[in-house]
Amino acid sequence: MKLVRSDYDPVREKFAAARKELAAALIERDDEVDLVLTALVAHEHVLLVGPPGCGKSLLLDSVLAWTGGTKFSILLTKFSVPEEVCGPVSLAGLKADKYLRVTTGKLPEADFAFIDEILKASSAILNTLLKLLNERVYDAGDGVARPVPLKLCVAASNEWASPETGKELAALCDRFLLRKAVSPIRSQAGRQKLLWTRSHTPVLSTTISPAEVEQARCAAAALSWSAEAREALETILKELAKEGIQPGDRRQFKTVGAVRAFAYLTGADEVQPEHLEVARHCLWDAP
Repeated sequence: MKLVRSDYDPVREKFAAARKELAAALIERDDEVDLVLTALVAHEHVLLVGPPGCGKSLLLDSVLAWTGGTKFSILLTKFSVPEEVCGPVSLAGLKADKYLRVTTGKLPEADFAFIDEILKASSAILNTLLKLLNERVYDAGDGVARPVPLKLCVAASNEWASPETGKELAALCDRFLLRKAVSPIRSQAGRQKLLWTRSHTPVLSTTISPAEVEQARCAAAALSWSAEAREALETILKELAKEGIQPGDRRQFKTVGAVRAFAYLTGADEVQPEHLEVARHCLWDAP
């Protein structure tokens, strides 16, 4: 008879295994793996900025293979139109004097999304994305804001927004709680693994259901903060303020949830000061 520890959490064990296997396959992408899994548990989104071919899409595809569900993927340009993201206008609806979009196969019906070159989105697409990403609702044109199944959006860009467009994109960037610059592989060991390993696609030993992801989210949200961790966060915010960096109230509040999610991923039963390392990807406005 196999004994099971009283504190054994099979869902947390699945996250731990996936975290280890993703990091082993994706070279020098430990931080990115942690950010995506943290976002999944915290019900947030991730923005990764770096040159093409750094494994940004592969990471999301691997997580998608682990969780199951539908994916929407798009490469935006300044000429992209809302129809490419949310679907075309219904011809049958127009005949009935109604303006409705057919969202089949588009972002409003996806569980996961990968939006490449998101910072090149037009104003029309930006306005659609803001509500969809933050409130996870979408109005197809009939005035009814319906919930969308979106669990996680990973957005990518080859470069940060320029000062000229930064203000226009500030609201969009704020919808991504976790943001990080991604660099090409730098170490010799990493380069050797890149060049001479036949496949870099992660092979995960487990799968996880939507109910289990929700279970993980609830467990993470229930983690308490130690007095030391609370004090550390207060110190960080004060020091940032001295530097003129003052993240918005919503970003500060959501960071608390992200740190809880990261603590959950590491196997902790309480948030400690070391778990605040994930906050460095949250508590800033300008790169």
